[in-house]
Amino acid sequence: MPASQQTPDPAAQQRVFNRLNAPIRTRDDLLHLFVTDLGFTHIEQPIPVREDTFGRGQVLEFARQCRPLRLAGHNGLEILYAELDGDRLDYTRQRVLATQLLRTFPDALFVFARKATLGQPEGAEVHLVNVKGTDKKIFRRFKLGPGQKYRTASERLALLDLTNEPDLSLLELRHRLDDAFDVEAVTEEFFKHYKRVFADLQDRLTRTSRDKVWAHDYALQLLNRLMFLYFIQRKRWLGDDPNFITRFWRTYKTSGQPKNTFFEQWLSVLFFEAFNNKFQAGRQDRKHFPDDIRKALAQAPFLNGGLFAPNQLDDAYDPKLPDEFFEMLFDRFEGTSPGFLERYNFTITESTPLDVEVAVDPEMIGKVYESLVNITFEGLTEEDLRGSAGIFYTPRVEIDLMCRLSLVDCLANHIGADKRPLLYDAVFAYDPADKESADAALTAQNLWPELNRLLHQITVCDPACGSGSFLVGMLLVLDDLQARQRTTRHRRNALRTTTPHHR
Repeated sequence: MPASQQTPDPAAQQRVFNRLNAPIRTRDDLLHLFVTDLGFTHIEQPIPVREDTFGRGQVLEFARQCRPLRLAGHNGLEILYAELDGDRLDYTRQRVLATQLLRTFPDALFVFARKATLGQPEGAEVHLVNVKGTDKKIFRRFKLGPGQKYRTASERLALLDLTNEPDLSLLELRHRLDDAFDVEAVTEEFFKHYKRVFADLQDRLTRTSRDKVWAHDYALQLLNRLMFLYFIQRKRWLGDDPNFITRFWRTYKTSGQPKNTFFEQWLSVLFFEAFNNKFQAGRQDRKHFPDDIRKALAQAPFLNGGLFAPNQLDDAYDPKLPDEFFEMLFDRFEGTSPGFLERYNFTITESTPLDVEVAVDPEMIGKVYESLVNITFEGLTEEDLRGSAGIFYTPRVEIDLMCRLSLVDCLANHIGADKRPLLYDAVFAYDPADKESADAALTAQNLWPELNRLLHQITVCDPACGSGSFLVGMLLVLDDLQARQRTTRHRRNALRTTTPHHR
C-alpha cells in the first residue's frame, strides 16, 4: 500500500503512546520504543569515530563527545543515537553531526538526547529527526520531553510498525518514514478537526442568539483565544506550567462548582481579568479558585495585543457555553481521548525552511483566520472574500524568500552593489558548510564590522503586518546573521590569543 494511504495500526499506536507517555527517561526506553514496540532489530553498536566518517577538526572532536551509536535498524534503515551536551538540543550541532553520518548511513532516523536530562523522573529531552532532501537538507523533528503531548507523535510513528510486517523493504520504509514526519499531514488533520469544532460552536451560538453573523465571528474569536492559550502556556507564562490549561479545566471539574459555569466563572476570568492585569486574588467572588490557580492568575502576563480585550462581540450576546463543549476540546473528541486541543503539540518556534517541527506552530492561527473569516457569506469564492478583507496568509517559504531578498537589497545599498554576490551567499546560506564558506568570504573582505553595525541598526516595517509573519521571518534571519557574526568574532579573538607573535 502506498505510504500516502497508510493508516497506523491502533495497537501499534497505543503501544507507542504508552511508551512515550511513560515517559522516555533513558536510552533503554528509546531502545524499547523501536525494538519492542515497533519491531526493529536490536543493534546498539558504537559508531567508530574516525576521519573517514567525520572528517577532521571540530566535527571529529564533537563526534568523540557525543559518542554516536547504531541503536536499531531494519533492512538498511538505521536508528542512530547520540547524546548532546548543553542547556538545550542545539539544531546546528544536530545538523552538523547528521550531515556527516548520512554519508555513511544514507537511510537513517536520528535520535538526539540531551545528556543532562537523561534519567530525570519527568522525562528526558529528546528529538527524533528525519532528514529530507539531499542538496538542501530539511530537518523534520518530533520533540519528546516534559510538557509534550504524544497523540500525534504516536499516530505518526506507528506508521513505522514492523511487528506485523517484518519483511518490509527499504523502499517501503523510506516512504513510511517520509510520511511519518510529514508536517503537512499533521497540519491538514488539525485544520480538518478545527473546522468540525468551529461548526459545532457556531451552531450552538446561532441557536442561542439567532444571529448567524455574530455566531460565526464570535466562534472564530473564541477559538483563536483558546489556541493562543496553548502557545502561551508553552512559554510557562501561566503558573510556570506548560500544561496549565489541562490543570485549569481539571481543577474546575473537581472544585464542586455549579455545572456549566466553566466559561463564565473560570475562562472569562482568565481572559478579561488575568490577561488585563485586573485579577484581584482577594476578592470574595474569586475564592472559588484554589490557591495555586489564584496565584497563577495574579501573575499572568498583561497581553495588550487586543485579543483578550472585551469588545463588541463579547457584549452583543451572552454565549452561555456548556461544559459539554469544553469536554470536546479537553477530554474526548469524536469518541476518543484526549480532546481536540489536547491531542496536538503546540510549538512557540515558527519553523524555518530547513528546520521543521512536526507540531502546530503560530502560523496556524493565520491559516485558520484566513480560511474561516468570511465563511458564512455565500455567492463568492473564499479567495474573493479574503481579498475583499485584505486577508492573505503568505506561505512560510515565500516569506523567508522575501525577507532575505529585501535584506540583501538593504545591505547592498549601504555596503556597495559590488558586494551583492557576497551578501547573497551569506544571507541565503542555510547549510552549516555554506554558512562557514560565506562567512569566511566576508571575513576576507573585512565586511563583518560594517555588516554588524547595519544588522543592529536596521529598522523593519510591514505596514500591513496582520499576524506578523514577515516581521518574525525577518527576525529569524537577522538573529542567524548576528549569531554567525559573534561566532566569527570569537574565533578571530581566539586565534589572536593562541598564535605567537614574531618580532
